[in-house]
Amino acid sequence: MRIVIALLALVLQGCMSTEVVPKGPVFNYSAGQSNDKANLYFYQFDMPGVNSCLLVGIDGKYKECIGYPGYAKVSVTPGNKKVSFTPNAPIKISNLDFNYDFEGGKDYFFVYQPVSKKSASDVEVKTQYNMILGLSYGWYLVDKRQALVQLQNLRAWHKAI
Repeated sequence: MRIVIALLALVLQGCMSTEVVPKGPVFNYSAGQSNDKANLYFYQFDMPGVNSCLLVGIDGKYKECIGYPGYAKVSVTPGNKKVSFTPNAPIKISNLDFNYDFEGGKDYFFVYQPVSKKSASDVEVKTQYNMILGLSYGWYLVDKRQALVQLQNLRAWHKAI
């Protein structure tokens, strides 16, 4: 247990900053895409004390970073993909990974939020208890209309992978 706590402390040292914020473009949605790719949008809101980015991995390869708050867009070929999230810290420990079957020509909107803030229409993908914050957080598949409203003022990370 002490080893786990020590590793967690090292990871958080890399994530805890009050000077790092997403500086990329503000979200802009444009419809009309090809049928050979699925567009995945991942976003999250502010998390107390964390101003780093969360690496988005697809089948073991980092594709983008999501700031706190912020968003990332990833296009993938259709099929079952392993999606993972890892704090961009000196020690990279994957957090809340899941498998999902994506269809070409579709947009998918996933939000990371406390379980207590989910709406009735949000579809739980994966959740876990956060010991530090004392809350359960998770990834939820969100309705496009709801997501487009929530994404309006979020920014991409300033340096993509």
